[in-house]
Amino acid sequence: MATSRRSFLSLGGAAAGVALVGPVAGCRDDSPGGGAVDTGLDPAPGRSPEPPPWEPPGPEDTAAFPFGLQAGDATAGSVVLSVRARGLGELSIQVVQADGNTWTESRTLDALQADDEGVVQVVLDDLEPDTAYAWAAASADGRSWSRAGRFRTALADGGWRQVTFGATSCLGGNDPWPNLSHAAEAQLDFFCLLGDTVYCDGAESLEDFRLFWREALATGGMLDLSASTSLIATWDDHELTNNDQWDELSDETFEAGLQAFRESLPQARGPGGTGIWRALGWGDVLDVFVLDCRGERDGDRYVSDAQLAWLQDSLASSGARFKIILNSVPITDEAAFVGQAGAMDRWQGYPEQRDALLGFVTDNDIDGVVWISGDHHFAMVAHVDPRGGRAWDQMEVLVGPSGSFLNPAADLFAGDEQYPLMFAAWNYTRFTCDPARGTVDVAFVGDAGEVLAELTLTP
Repeated sequence: MATSRRSFLSLGGAAAGVALVGPVAGCRDDSPGGGAVDTGLDPAPGRSPEPPPWEPPGPEDTAAFPFGLQAGDATAGSVVLSVRARGLGELSIQVVQADGNTWTESRTLDALQADDEGVVQVVLDDLEPDTAYAWAAASADGRSWSRAGRFRTALADGGWRQVTFGATSCLGGNDPWPNLSHAAEAQLDFFCLLGDTVYCDGAESLEDFRLFWREALATGGMLDLSASTSLIATWDDHELTNNDQWDELSDETFEAGLQAFRESLPQARGPGGTGIWRALGWGDVLDVFVLDCRGERDGDRYVSDAQLAWLQDSLASSGARFKIILNSVPITDEAAFVGQAGAMDRWQGYPEQRDALLGFVTDNDIDGVVWISGDHHFAMVAHVDPRGGRAWDQMEVLVGPSGSFLNPAADLFAGDEQYPLMFAAWNYTRFTCDPARGTVDVAFVGDAGEVLAELTLTP
């Protein structure tokens, strides 16, 4: 059964937290369920408390620091920090570390030279695992300060607790993205941006791309979100141009768009291709596999052979309870929903690689796989294949849009058992992974901070 946003709104003022559908959409549980999933197991411990928010030594100067702060790809021992300033050639960064209920000074990075865009990016290493940090940037003379940022390092090998993260896609419109401000209030372990964070259609030069990114980074919801946690980002078509124009991009335009993407959303470089596909581990709880489903399309290949082999090998060798795959455009077989319309813009139009990947997961009994995708401008939870298909037991969650136009197809579709949930509303998605119970709680959070729908996966 698929439940539309209209049927949710007709439930008589249902309170936040009420499930839109039966709360079990388990990969290996075909029953609808009637309440919270009871696995018979005690939950894993939660995260340790953090101190109250840290305040920088000086007042915030929004003229000098209009684009906030960004932290990316936090590991157990490192993070990539990024700040974009105006009129300041040299910056410093102060970092403090949580110690019980207080902050203690960790280190200060001085004499950091900004590039021609005013951007400073540094890799901060030798950090403690599963620890909260706060930071701020300042002018060389200490008179101008940015707002404070916060991030948390990943769990070390063997780390075992509940991990809660957020995800979204498609941020065009709906300024100032209020659902992202609500995501910031949750102080998530990390947050995933799955593409179309900006709409750069028509951009050609580096300056063209930077204009779009400046506007996005300075928008209220993004300012709040990027100050609240570390980001894990991939791209989709609009980070460069609309999908049907990609083949017309020059090498210079492609590289300019890629540079603007990286300097705006700090990230580690992956092992191949564009450097976007990469893996990040959170102890024994989850591994995050970030795909590049745009930069390597060629003929009948949706991704390069190297990226496909890397993902298969990485999934097979992962010892984490959950394998989270960040995928900008869905891998679900949507034939029951839209037939073959638009198939060449998603995995469905590349059946050889799709079958090889999904079959690899099934044939090798790789459990804990959850696909997370964007692009479609509606929320969805689906079995990747229809019942009887090879990947029926794999689940995909579509996240967003946080701001782009709402796709009415989600509310018009009559639905079938392949799609336990589908609706169109501005939202971000919150995931809580419990490795002890083997569950992933999924909640779609709207612009007012309300839970529009929630359910539990048992991958």
